[in-house]
Amino acid sequence: MISKRKIRKILLIFPPSTVKAGGLRHCIHPLGIAYLGAVLRENYQVKLLDATAEGYENLEDLGTGLVKYGLSYQQIKEIISDYSPDLVGITCLYSTQFPFVKRICQLAKELSSEIITVIGGYHPTFLARECLEKERSIDFIILGEGEYTLQDILRQIELGKDLTQAKGIAFRQGDKLQINPKTNYIENLDELPFPARDLLPMEKYFSINIPMSTTSKYKRCTSILTSRGCTAKCIFCPSPNFWGHHYRARSKENVLKELELLIKDYQIREIQFHDDNLVLDKKRATEIFQGMIDRKLRLWWNTPNGIALWKLDEQLLKLMKASGCYELTLAIESGDQEVLSKIVKKPLNLKKVGELTRIIKKLGIETNSFFIVGFPGETKEQIRRTFEFARKLKLDCSYFFIASPSPGSRLQEICKEKGYLREDFKFETIDYYKSNYETPEFTSQELEELRNREYIKFNLGLIYRNPIAFLKRYFHIFTTNPKYLFKYFIDRCWPYLRPKINLTAETKL
Repeated sequence: MISKRKIRKILLIFPPSTVKAGGLRHCIHPLGIAYLGAVLRENYQVKLLDATAEGYENLEDLGTGLVKYGLSYQQIKEIISDYSPDLVGITCLYSTQFPFVKRICQLAKELSSEIITVIGGYHPTFLARECLEKERSIDFIILGEGEYTLQDILRQIELGKDLTQAKGIAFRQGDKLQINPKTNYIENLDELPFPARDLLPMEKYFSINIPMSTTSKYKRCTSILTSRGCTAKCIFCPSPNFWGHHYRARSKENVLKELELLIKDYQIREIQFHDDNLVLDKKRATEIFQGMIDRKLRLWWNTPNGIALWKLDEQLLKLMKASGCYELTLAIESGDQEVLSKIVKKPLNLKKVGELTRIIKKLGIETNSFFIVGFPGETKEQIRRTFEFARKLKLDCSYFFIASPSPGSRLQEICKEKGYLREDFKFETIDYYKSNYETPEFTSQELEELRNREYIKFNLGLIYRNPIAFLKRYFHIFTTNPKYLFKYFIDRCWPYLRPKINLTAETKL
């Protein structure tokens, strides 16, 4: 148990990241620690460290098919030592980052056992017991959203109060683990200050310019979050559980004020909305887009995290286009209605998708899409329908993922209940392009080969469907990183462009 002490200096860290060998290394503004920093600096001295961005060129092959990029452990340890914080907080957005998070906690404790270590994010929220059992250098885990929870922990420690009744945290009481469920959420998101972007290396993000959507129209591009949560119950997604099973949104005025400040302070020309569901509240969304037009913000924007098609209509799409929308990522998931409704549990009618896609393309908005195959209970015929559906839509780009049992998702519970998880499965090496479990319908190898072949052929096929769109999409990557593009084609595309693999009649789609 942490004894009463005065806390003055806080270091918040976004750890190094991983990428599939040969894949593109994204560099995204870490809004999580930026929001935490904005709240905490009202009472404490706060430093933010984005170890991914600061060490972007440092690569290390992990030998698991993944490559780590970011500052080395020695560099991170030196920064902790030089800053000498009372508390080190580390976010763990992806499960593959947990080994790095764990090691950073160890480094902090090696420098001083008095440094308080706190971690948060999706992985530790849903695997709190496992994280605390695996690593004693972790003092606290914040479950779910953390701005007010971390603030409360600090106050209680400074007052020397008992934390056993604190909500939304997990910690160790001697040899006993104390896990207090999250029950309190920030209902009025307008209360929060804007993210502390001034504590981040903003010019570095602009220089690297490989955001969540891979490409952008302008270098001076940043991300923004206008809401939290989603009302859908898709079995593969842990987000509703993380944000408390309900949707909360910032007001129109609050969002527009942040956009104006981003233009004024950083000369931002492009915005990426990272909401789980930007248009869930159509009235609010309409007011935001109309406000962008009325205030002449002249921003280009897209939705790389996906958008809820069931909330879109032609009138809203026209307004989105007029306000600067140039690209939408359509979260379709499956091209088979039965899979979508009965297995995935997504409230989407595929008949509406074709109609909306025609409107979107007519408006000149570029299209990405998300499809997921390999759900428990899904058949080979249904996977084939998904591939066919994607082809019929003639989208600019489609990302085909393999259903993966992310921590906190219903899918993870199903796989565990049915004993589908592979013996060598580990959350820390999860790969959304690989099969992490096997069902009676198909083997891991079959699923991976089918997914890889369709992904490569579909996206390279853009050069035939729309040569201009192909050049626009890949010109940025080619000019900034031609070696990556060449290696990507040789290592990951060419094997699936050769004559078809010899699948048996039983396995062929």
